[in-house]
Amino acid sequence: MTKHNENSCENFELRLEDAAEMAAERGEQIALSPDLSAHVLSCAHCSEALDAVSVSRSVLLAGFEPTSAPSPFFAKRVMAVIRAEENRQAAQGSTFWSPLQHLAARMALAAGVAVMALTVYVYSFGTPSGVTTAQNETTYELVPHQQLDPQPQSKDEVLTSLVERANGR
Repeated sequence: MTKHNENSCENFELRLEDAAEMAAERGEQIALSPDLSAHVLSCAHCSEALDAVSVSRSVLLAGFEPTSAPSPFFAKRVMAVIRAEENRQAAQGSTFWSPLQHLAARMALAAGVAVMALTVYVYSFGTPSGVTTAQNETTYELVPHQQLDPQPQSKDEVLTSLVERANGR
């Protein structure tokens, strides 16, 4: 085999690509012309290129082979496997969350009992209504009881009340 020369091989590579394309369209093996076949035998680079094209073509053709149709029970088997997996996951999930759910229910019950006990305590031991404490007295002293004047009925009464207040001061 001769050494690869880019200038001399360029024409042969184009012809090799054309031959591979025509063979793919016809569904046949790659057929080389006599001069292309002689060049491929003498050039190591072109020989490797032909081998690569042949291997690629066989791999591609193997991928296009029709597959057999699935059996009639294929969908039923797949669905049975899916249901079994869902049941297994549901069983695993319930074993994990079940104790936490019981704990949360007990804590909610305990909190409810505590709120009820505090409510009873506040209502039963709170200050009796008849007894006033110092705190209640100071609260009443902060808001003095005033005798409110009757509200004026007209604009004239409003002006008169303003004049009386101004004179009274």
